[in-house]
Amino acid sequence: MGLRMHKDGYGAAKHRAKYRCPKANRKYGCFCEHPCSPAKYGRAVHIFTDDNPRLFNIPPRDSKAWKKEYDGRTSVERSNKREKEDYKLEYGRHRSTKMWYCRLYGIMMLQHLDAWETFQKSLG
Repeated sequence: MGLRMHKDGYGAAKHRAKYRCPKANRKYGCFCEHPCSPAKYGRAVHIFTDDNPRLFNIPPRDSKAWKKEYDGRTSVERSNKREKEDYKLEYGRHRSTKMWYCRLYGIMMLQHLDAWETFQKSLG
């Protein structure tokens, strides 16, 4: 009928996602004029995610939750790039992790100052 299937869970043991007919529910069964399946439960489809688990992820890619999560991820990646490439975090030749963390904290302060300066310039 061209309707979008409803997600009806994930079977971790068999690595597959389950989708069911949008015109059917567990309690009352299918209530279509022309049912697409003889089963009382309605049409159910299993999609194996073992080949590509990123294809069917939680939250769904076309949702607002996905957009919010993805926006956060891209900002973190930009921050990581700034620390590693622009401020050359990995070029420090320190023997101890303590000195490496001191360098990282200094870089993070510089990032904060850069953001602060950009904000001040935007004000006028």
